[in-house]
Amino acid sequence: MEFTVQKLHPALCGGQRLIIRNSNAPAFSYQGAWDSACSLYCLGMAGTILGRLTDPAKVSSRRRGPEAVFWEKARRFYLSGTSLTELVDLIHDLDWKLATVVLEGAHSRIMEFCEKELSRGHLVIVNWRPVREPLFHSVLAVGLEGLMRGRKFDAHTLLVLDPSEAEPWLATCNARMSLGRGASGNRSRDALYVTASYTGPVIADGAVSIRVTGTKRTVRAEPP
Repeated sequence: MEFTVQKLHPALCGGQRLIIRNSNAPAFSYQGAWDSACSLYCLGMAGTILGRLTDPAKVSSRRRGPEAVFWEKARRFYLSGTSLTELVDLIHDLDWKLATVVLEGAHSRIMEFCEKELSRGHLVIVNWRPVREPLFHSVLAVGLEGLMRGRKFDAHTLLVLDPSEAEPWLATCNARMSLGRGASGNRSRDALYVTASYTGPVIADGAVSIRVTGTKRTVRAEPP
């Protein structure tokens, strides 16, 4: 017997609105159409889920507290975007006592890395681009969906918060990214990315796992 299971980050709670467990704080922050700040929105959502921020949608309006500090350090990247290296440096500059693990390389290795990190309870910021297009986008992976066969869980999809899409209502995510494992067990060279407004093949080229460890150590995974 098998059935479909979604495994969310333990700090999240689904319902009418996706919120932080044991609070009414929303987990989602919406990105504008032209600000090039998708990775900052992902980091803001990750910071809220991990208890470093209280509301990811209000970082630019707060005059004091952790949101104000976040905005002061992050706004230099607003409109210009960040590389993975700059994003990791920003995480450490915020002094959130988080460790990061970075991987860049082939799509198949990025997907394997994301599945492993999510299964261990970590959040992952994923960089991807549409096939045959140079435009890159960052999203926050918050869980896995797959088939439960007895006691074995076979993940087939990343559950994603995409800051450029609408807030997920009555749902655990607003985007889905297939892990793309074929019948042979080998991963495909791209993934099917699905939102309410877009469906198409994409290629992941990098990811940052964010871990709660009490340290600020950064580890770069082995090159492909």
